[in-house]
Amino acid sequence: MKKHIKLLAVLGIILVGSFSFYLFKGYKKDALVYENNKIKPSSSGIAMMLETSAGSGNYEMTTRSEWPTEGYVFNANLSKCENGSELSWDNENKKVLMSGNKSDKCYVYFDVYVPPAINEVCSNGDTMSNCIKKLYTKQGENNLYLHDSTLTNGAKDNSYRYAGSSETTNNFVCFGYDSQDGSCPNDNLYRIIGVFDGEVKLIKYDYAKSTLLGTDGDYYNTYSGAGWSSSSYGTNKGQNSKSEIGVYYWNNNTRNNTWSESRLNTINLNKNYINNIGTKWSEKISTHTWKIGGNTWSNIGEQTAPTAYQNEINSPATNKTVNAKVGLMYVSDYGYAASSSSWSTALSSYNNANVTANNWMYMGLYEWTLAPQTDRSDYAFRVSDAGRVYGYGVNHYGFAARPVLYLKSTIGYGGGSGTAAKPILVN
Repeated sequence: MKKHIKLLAVLGIILVGSFSFYLFKGYKKDALVYENNKIKPSSSGIAMMLETSAGSGNYEMTTRSEWPTEGYVFNANLSKCENGSELSWDNENKKVLMSGNKSDKCYVYFDVYVPPAINEVCSNGDTMSNCIKKLYTKQGENNLYLHDSTLTNGAKDNSYRYAGSSETTNNFVCFGYDSQDGSCPNDNLYRIIGVFDGEVKLIKYDYAKSTLLGTDGDYYNTYSGAGWSSSSYGTNKGQNSKSEIGVYYWNNNTRNNTWSESRLNTINLNKNYINNIGTKWSEKISTHTWKIGGNTWSNIGEQTAPTAYQNEINSPATNKTVNAKVGLMYVSDYGYAASSSSWSTALSSYNNANVTANNWMYMGLYEWTLAPQTDRSDYAFRVSDAGRVYGYGVNHYGFAARPVLYLKSTIGYGGGSGTAAKPILVN
């Protein structure tokens, strides 16, 4: 019996010794590998954990050989080492630093990076334009682009413009309504096109109702009225019904493409709209010099956004301008609202599912732009229900309109994150 006990004891010692040997051997394998005093992610002693989706709190181990520098941020709270070594992030060199036991085993966590919302970089009282500039950190973050000389296919005018899908572009503003709880009626929702020379440019989110722009001037009918009864004429992405949306001639007054003579300009937009939103809100709008020289079909419609911008704004066919508070979107506004990958696509080919799905300004119905098509004296450019840009007779048919305006540079930020549910409030 005693022999059996001794044998079992010896076997136990051997097993414990073997286990300790392999444990020690495995532990030594976890020694961290250093390069220029910075641990390498390929070290056997590193477990790199990446968050699966923003805010989920779920992480998966990755076998990446480099530290993530785009789309993730180092989580200092979760990143730990088993034997007490301390981890930190070297933001300049984009590497993890460790101080402590070089034979430690460490778990390094990275969260999906979520860009800050406008309410996280701005405070009540800041100007709207400065808030948007603060929100910009790099091209495309928060779907915001600085169109400086380095931006590929950009306008090169130093404007800040939003571009991308409607769902991911948080550029909603509540205008014409004093919100008490941060919510906003649909008819008071606008979206920021961008910042131009210190002024924030807005476009009405939904198509204007005839009750807002009136049934005089260049009014034609409603979108469900005579001539528009077919359901095939676009899929409305807004909330206003087709029976409420007014459609207007571009110029049925003199029937040519001179915007200064248009009653859509002088009556529906710059009289009825101004009166209906009230003095308090109309005084927040800058009287702007609108460039309405336009250009030919081949110089705008068949061109990409950057070339169309040059031919519409910088080198128009004529130097005509109109000073007014309210206008319509430029063709180039619409072109640049699409994701940056579309800026090399001709505007006449914007009727592409990949383009329309990633253009927050596209709303699914026919609507006018501000640009005359100058190779025809009676044509102006419009956006079709499918999303392409092309010309049409200024008095042949009525189309929807969305008022566009520039806020005065002194207008302040009053709160909100920029979503449709919590739009930016105007002080």
